[in-house]
Amino acid sequence: MNKLHKGILAPVALAVLMSTASWAAEQPSLSDRAYRAVNKAQELIAAKKYGEANAKLQEALSGAGEKVYDKGVILQTLGFVAAQQDQYSKATKYFADAIATGGLPQPVAQQVRYNLAQLYMADGNFKGSVTTMKEWFANLGKDDKPTPHAYITLANAHVQLKQYREAIPAVDSAIKLSAGKAPESWYLLKMGAHYELKQYKPATEVLTTLVGMFPEKKKYWTQLSAMYMQAGNDAKALSALESAYRLGMLTEQAELLRLANYLAFAGIPHRGARVLEQAMKAGQVERSVANLKTLANYWHQAKELNPAIDTMMTAYRQAPNAELQLKMARMMIQSKRYQDLVALAGKPAGNASGEQRADLKFLTGVAYFEQDKPQQALTAFTQAAQNGQVSGRATPWISFLKEQSQEANSSQTQ
Repeated sequence: MNKLHKGILAPVALAVLMSTASWAAEQPSLSDRAYRAVNKAQELIAAKKYGEANAKLQEALSGAGEKVYDKGVILQTLGFVAAQQDQYSKATKYFADAIATGGLPQPVAQQVRYNLAQLYMADGNFKGSVTTMKEWFANLGKDDKPTPHAYITLANAHVQLKQYREAIPAVDSAIKLSAGKAPESWYLLKMGAHYELKQYKPATEVLTTLVGMFPEKKKYWTQLSAMYMQAGNDAKALSALESAYRLGMLTEQAELLRLANYLAFAGIPHRGARVLEQAMKAGQVERSVANLKTLANYWHQAKELNPAIDTMMTAYRQAPNAELQLKMARMMIQSKRYQDLVALAGKPAGNASGEQRADLKFLTGVAYFEQDKPQQALTAFTQAAQNGQVSGRATPWISFLKEQSQEANSSQTQ
């Protein structure tokens, strides 16, 4: 039996013993023989002499005859002895038999029912726990008020049986009766039941409550974000994750990458880039080629060309790649970094195809033209045109530059 079950049963067993002693002392109809047997058994139990206590009680039970009061008390005490020895299946049978005698006064029978329901839970008999708790509720007096723990016991048993719809009203009653003092576990039970039923809106409401109660717990912020995302509410999903970030809770690479991605997806790539860049500087996110490419893409989406190019260059130096090289070259044209382009394109990546090399020459030609270097531009375009896939784009440039050169020469001769 695990520690949780022992934690439940220790107070249960004590309550059974106390109710037995009280009942035995107050009922004149309890026979002298049964009274003496129960008292002696309690002394033996206190001395942890469970075998002797059991033998004493079994002897008394065999002589009880039709005395239902005697039998009820003796069976109840036998259940306690069994529980003390971790014999929970045996204990539940004794307690159930004690109730079945009809000899226990209503308050004591109710206590035994309540304890029996918890013993059933501890022993894995969740159906028995549900049945017994329902009997307990049905036998409440008009002035009796159920405790929050009674409802949570019922709710727990329903959850174990995957009866989530039945569990929710029980846990709701427990939380309501707790007057704002319900433990965290009760809210988790309620949230789990809603989630299993795919009731994401009420599950999200419970998570919102948990975030308010425990703002320092990262798991509730991240779960809330995931729940909003599942419900299709991207704005609130991002808000929850950003709140956790601002509170300094997001420290793992996967979390920070997820936040940056959410920001970019939500149309705020600049903030996504800042988050990712700062995480890299802090050593929380690896400066891998893949992560650097992601960061560069965020800068590009934010129309921040120079940071995008510089980040790509860092990735390129780690792992030269023709596709990345061409992407940088095109962005350098956009950002008017012509000298950088010429230097970059002058050393094609080792895996560059013939067409990619020609593309680099073509872009080099554009860069030279923009720097007012027509002869170098013409040379680059001519080299690019040697590739059939690029010649269609390079030929008009070649014609234009030759025409310009001829006009310039003609002007000089006149």
